[in-house]
Amino acid sequence: MNPIDAADQNFAAYDASIMGVDPGGDDLQEPLDQADIQLQQQETSPSNQLALRRKHNATLAVHTLPTEVFLQVIHLYILLHLEDLGAGYYLQIINLSRVCSRWYNVIRNSPPLWTRVRAADSLKLVETTLQRSSSHPLDIILHPTTYVDEIPASLQLFLGAVDTHRDRWRSLDILAPYTWMEGGILAALGEPAPSLEKLSVIDGDTMYCTRKVDLFGGNAPRLTSLTLNGVSIRWDSKVLHKLTLLDLSWIHFSSTDAILHALSHSTQLQILEVERCTTGSMATSSSPSVQLRQLVRLDVDLRNQAATENLLDHIECDAEDAPLYLRSRRKQRGGTPVANYINVDIKEGGPYLLR
Repeated sequence: MNPIDAADQNFAAYDASIMGVDPGGDDLQEPLDQADIQLQQQETSPSNQLALRRKHNATLAVHTLPTEVFLQVIHLYILLHLEDLGAGYYLQIINLSRVCSRWYNVIRNSPPLWTRVRAADSLKLVETTLQRSSSHPLDIILHPTTYVDEIPASLQLFLGAVDTHRDRWRSLDILAPYTWMEGGILAALGEPAPSLEKLSVIDGDTMYCTRKVDLFGGNAPRLTSLTLNGVSIRWDSKVLHKLTLLDLSWIHFSSTDAILHALSHSTQLQILEVERCTTGSMATSSSPSVQLRQLVRLDVDLRNQAATENLLDHIECDAEDAPLYLRSRRKQRGGTPVANYINVDIKEGGPYLLR
């Protein structure tokens, strides 16, 4: 296999389309992100090392692998280094595609490698990934690199671009200030998301949120993981029904009964975290308890010892691998303090990490 072949002639145009730069040299109007800048520098300043690397790679045994196996190797490599790559994800993808024509063709025509969509990337790169990913599920990441009071026009364009593919949303990871939430992000979460499996929404400004969002109009039938930080929802929503993970923080509940009502819709929970939340009133002896038979991890902090224990007293799990606190409460109700059973720091303000 000749590593320097006709496919290499396509790299400049290929990278230009990724970067939002016209192959003839005229920049488009979209700003280049850091990955784009590195790509541009790499293309305009080729080195002898790159040519040597291509020659060396052409002799490696990996080139003899069937396409399906080779693609799995690439995919697993990317997954292993996903957190380290961060904004450099597509830079790494493009670097790998430069090894030889076969790598170029496999990577270029493998939609699963193009399903990561980041708001911080240039609009041209976002449009390219949406196209290259074909009909495959999308993992969308909205983490701003700079903060301004009003939602940026570039983010509005991003929301518009991904909204047309909302039937492909697999996961949404959102971290944004309050003004951006109100400026358009929460509105984008109002329509159904039929394929969404994982949602994380973190309002970086709001403490003890009381406003309620009607997530997806209650229509997200595949949702199993929900993280809400500074964002409250309708607690009778159908989006709660199939959850196995629920992580709530910086939310104010009108009462502990409201929390119990929400949990009564999430009977398949395995992980429950309610931290740095507050409640207006505690549950009473007439309040129904909630059975969470599959629960294996429980973290609770209602910023008040009495309120925290009041909630825990109304959560039941009879499974053998239930959190230790709940198993202890099963053995002896209403007698010995929790601290006698497990090593937990119980004091005003928490936190209470009960596993």
